[in-house]
Amino acid sequence: MISKRLLTAGLCAAMLLPAGASPKDCITVAVLSLNDFHGAFIRDARKGIPGAAAIWQTVDSLKRVYPYHVTVAAGDNFGGSYFSTATQSRLLPVFFNDLGIRISAVGNHEFDNGTAWLAQKWAGSDMLPRGWELTYVCANVADASGRCPSYMQPFATEEIKLPSGRSITVAFVGLITSSTPLQTRRANTAGLSFDGRYDAVTATLSRRPEYAAVDSADVRILLTHIGTKMSGGSPAWHDADSARIAAFADPRFHAILSAHSHEAVCGRINGGRYPVVQGEWHGNYIGLIKLTVDTVSMTVRGAEAELCPVRPDVALGEGPRRLNAQIDSLLRVTKTAGGYPLGRRLTVCRTTLTHDRTKKLQLTEVGGLVCTAYAEAFRSAARLGDDAIVVGTSHFGSIRAGIPAGDVSVLDVGEILPFANRLIPYRITGSQLTTLVNFGLHNTSYGWLQTNGLRIGLDSEGNVSSLTYVTPGGTTKTIHPQDTCYLVADEFITTGGDGYDPAFFPAAAVVCDCTLPVTTDAFIAYLRTLPAVGDGTRHTSVVLP
Repeated sequence: MISKRLLTAGLCAAMLLPAGASPKDCITVAVLSLNDFHGAFIRDARKGIPGAAAIWQTVDSLKRVYPYHVTVAAGDNFGGSYFSTATQSRLLPVFFNDLGIRISAVGNHEFDNGTAWLAQKWAGSDMLPRGWELTYVCANVADASGRCPSYMQPFATEEIKLPSGRSITVAFVGLITSSTPLQTRRANTAGLSFDGRYDAVTATLSRRPEYAAVDSADVRILLTHIGTKMSGGSPAWHDADSARIAAFADPRFHAILSAHSHEAVCGRINGGRYPVVQGEWHGNYIGLIKLTVDTVSMTVRGAEAELCPVRPDVALGEGPRRLNAQIDSLLRVTKTAGGYPLGRRLTVCRTTLTHDRTKKLQLTEVGGLVCTAYAEAFRSAARLGDDAIVVGTSHFGSIRAGIPAGDVSVLDVGEILPFANRLIPYRITGSQLTTLVNFGLHNTSYGWLQTNGLRIGLDSEGNVSSLTYVTPGGTTKTIHPQDTCYLVADEFITTGGDGYDPAFFPAAAVVCDCTLPVTTDAFIAYLRTLPAVGDGTRHTSVVLP
């Protein structure tokens, strides 16, 4: 278990104060980082979400302690939160302007709405603060011409003014995980390449003439949307190309900020060379890199990392209280695509239902409920009887949260299924369904495929040997290879998301003569029909040999 305050030593012996230098010549420069916020503006004690107002109050407190500071974001600033999705992330520029964030890494969820939306950066929004602009930094993404896309740049710098009139320049070089194309719709990253040779990318960048702006900076930080974890009490990389980021060893850099894996991480990485920090997600922590800078020679003499917890019950100042008022206003007026007000009560959950994204090799009750909702939305739209085999499917990661005990609201459902993806129905054979389910139970990288109504038999090698379907009326039907089955899938996996081959979802098999709600609204409509959930119902089971 990681402590809330874990300091690192200096980067190397050369960072000790040199002969003739005086401590009075040194100041502390603080680099504050917010990672994987996911638009989690609303405080929710049941889910451990502190809320945007508490984050702002914490950042302001840190700025008072460290007057020489800069605040950045490490990506996934929006997306993964239904409030963010439903309000089109309109409040994020206001929040980031309040925090002083003008530089951000690019996260995989930054592509949730496609590159055109990303390039626009809220232009024309009625809530865009005057004079605010966000610079996305990312050195390992290239467009079809082989260049960094115009709406981001490989690096950016920020100036910190000193009382003497001089300033300290902090440079941020950005990187994004190479697995991004598998974690968003394929169309959203069309024409882009994501280079996992992180060390080679930064080495090549350092030889370009424009890199002089980084070389001449006083502080240099690697700002990444690449995951880390704690392993044996020390930070380690958690990425498909971990070996390549672990090979990064540029002595000119002073620290690394990480994101993406939603873990609390603090310590030193890459052979103990760099302090690294990652503040879990939803603003549970603010990451802090403290650098000791000699203002005579303008050199960094030491650096350490720290995790600063955000306390949801902190007393709020005037600014954070204003932000809460803006959040409440949007809650009152915002509805889902299907017209449901965010605050409407749907049902009650008798006991907390967990869907833990770190324990992804399982079938969960939440996953079964979600998939039942998809199946029943199609059964109703297509006017099929209870005897029809209709199976809903969801990749594990699209379900972002469990269901807390107590009343379940539209907003709660939105936080479970924040992406509101299109549902696509297919008419397939029992053999095709078996092949998909078998792959889904071996998708160890991204988690098991969630389904409903199935009893899955496995052979001695762990492959699917039989499928039995339980109809809504309770009748059991063995699924034969030639049987007609209906499959209802969320659009994300049908286009290659989370490693699913689009061949599992043949275009010729799409049922085109019915209209379905998006995922979130399908689940809302289904829960409205249930007096309660959380009774331990098994929607799908695996039968071992």
